[in-house]
Amino acid sequence: MEVTKLDDLKKFNDGEVVELPAFDDNTPFVARLKRLSLLALCKAGAIPNQLLGAAQEIFEGRQKSNIKNYADVLDVIISQALIEPAYDDVKDVLTDMQRMAIFAYTQSGIKGLLPLREIERISKDSTLGKK
Repeated sequence: MEVTKLDDLKKFNDGEVVELPAFDDNTPFVARLKRLSLLALCKAGAIPNQLLGAAQEIFEGRQKSNIKNYADVLDVIISQALIEPAYDDVKDVLTDMQRMAIFAYTQSGIKGLLPLREIERISKDSTLGKK
């Protein structure tokens, strides 16, 4: 077994091109994302003090008691994870599914998107039957 090379680790900062849930059937969403550490964001002060409780709940996987605080923490995470397009350019058009997918990616990489892709597939299948 070899020690991981520093150059290989630095590539993580460049991000990865990821297909996220589409805006609709004709508008896919592909973005460059980087993985993040929720703890590092808290330590660096990227998450404001008033949201640290919500960030801790998210980190621990506990029930979200305040949806607004939860959404605010997700916005911080998403803004740091999106490399291209920039968060400010798409923040007003992102769907809830896309937001959840970006968060899942930051914590688990591509594997984190698998459950969301299954939900998206089921949703599309059920929509097709209604036409």
